[in-house]
Amino acid sequence: MTRNTAKAISYLLSNPVVGGLGGLVIMLKEEAFLNNPILNILAVFFFYSIVPFASVYYLRLRGRSDVFMSERSRRPKHFIPGLLGYMVSILVFQACGMRLMRTASASFLLTSLILLLLTFVTKVSIHVAGLTATVVLILHAYWPAGSILLLLIPVLAWARVNTGEHTYRQTMLGAFTGLTGSVLGILFFPTVS
Repeated sequence: MTRNTAKAISYLLSNPVVGGLGGLVIMLKEEAFLNNPILNILAVFFFYSIVPFASVYYLRLRGRSDVFMSERSRRPKHFIPGLLGYMVSILVFQACGMRLMRTASASFLLTSLILLLLTFVTKVSIHVAGLTATVVLILHAYWPAGSILLLLIPVLAWARVNTGEHTYRQTMLGAFTGLTGSVLGILFFPTVS
């Protein structure tokens, strides 16, 4: 029962889900969202839920990997689509006048870059890093109401440990990585001039 609950939480709070839904929550703060809501929703899901994980989806469909890319040695090359997608999304959202979304994309880019570098040395919880980065961005946009989402981070850390995918050290390193990447994104790509 515990393992099944942990697995369900891992799927519900996976990066494609958290990135897409979190991106939509953040985008709702953008005035430009209402100019073309359908296209903007599609852009969020494309850049935050599809592109970063395209190679993993492909391998999963071919039966060559689990959806969570559990083997650390196989992870590095799968960061490339996300890094490229986040770079393009920075430019797209900047061109659309969506500074908060540009900041979100930069935060995801920096978090992914840090994760890539750490992956060469140790295994880090990408789940926890992605959730933490998204929660920090939501806090930035919706303070203090968004603070309730902080409770999801230890829940996801518990789930990743109880599925046998990570240790608590790896989940804490993931949380630190997500915090660092999102704070750097907010600092280097501020939402106000």
